[in-house]
Amino acid sequence: MERILKAAILGMGNMGRGHASSMMKMEGVKLSALCSEPIGDARRFAEEEHLECQIFDDFDQMLEEAQIDVLYICLPPFAHNGQFEKAAKRGIHIFIEKPIALTLKRGRAMAEAAEKNKIVTQVGYQMRFGVAVKKFKEYIADGTAGRMTLYMANYECNSLHGPWWRDAKRCGGQVFEQVIHLYDMSLYLMGKASAVNGYVANLCHKQVEGYTVEDTSVSNIRFKNGALGSVCGSNCSVKNQWNARFRVICENMTAEFEDQNHAVFTFTGEEEIRVEEIAADADCTYEEDRYFIRTVLGEEKPMADIREGYEGLKLVSAVVSSSEKEGSTVRVE
Repeated sequence: MERILKAAILGMGNMGRGHASSMMKMEGVKLSALCSEPIGDARRFAEEEHLECQIFDDFDQMLEEAQIDVLYICLPPFAHNGQFEKAAKRGIHIFIEKPIALTLKRGRAMAEAAEKNKIVTQVGYQMRFGVAVKKFKEYIADGTAGRMTLYMANYECNSLHGPWWRDAKRCGGQVFEQVIHLYDMSLYLMGKASAVNGYVANLCHKQVEGYTVEDTSVSNIRFKNGALGSVCGSNCSVKNQWNARFRVICENMTAEFEDQNHAVFTFTGEEEIRVEEIAADADCTYEEDRYFIRTVLGEEKPMADIREGYEGLKLVSAVVSSSEKEGSTVRVE
């Protein structure tokens, strides 16, 4: 008989709703519980989708009363206060949105709890599941790309977002909340980082009440394999656009990514230059959710687990730390 996983979601904002919608399309998983504060967010989603499940506004009560095999934690960064560890202690497998925490101490505690309780984990780095990114990883693995040399990335938008997002103490800043996707992509494609220097600044929003998040950032990265990288972020760009573009130069290939699903690969290690274009419309949230469920079922190897989420947290923390030290180099230990 096919095993059906019982899933619960903590936090019913945009990300929680997105993951819930994904799971409703999948076999092998059933939404059994939703938890949100205010509780109306969870009730509204259940009513709109004609979903029969338990509804809670208290996480501890949900843990006690609901049957849960997998938990999706979709909370704003400031709201993490031990939910991960409580679920891990019960042997519940966990998908958690990025950033996993606002401090290295908090992130390390999560990673240790996962390892101690031997649970499957995955962090919400959906860019890894883009068609163009997957193809590029194949060219790295089979040697076609050659040696990795340089990673360049830009995240651009222009939005005030919600009140909690504008408060650096509650969200960590744009580097933590948004640009982290491109920092994770650097780690995924180039390998672990060894050192970074960076600057962050609020240049366009100083007069906005309650806005303490940086709207401009830049960093330089040295990777452990000797490759180099640079990542820039802006919340002063074109309104109603969210662009995450990156470029990777390898010994035998240069890749220009419009996003995770669209890229142009130019092969330079052959007698004649050859160009390959990748264009797809994969739903990366659905793909990452499907991968996580398949991992819990033993059908895939873990990817973007909590340890990798901790590596991303270390990198963005180092960028901010460097800025506080006037751009001095910070080791990523």
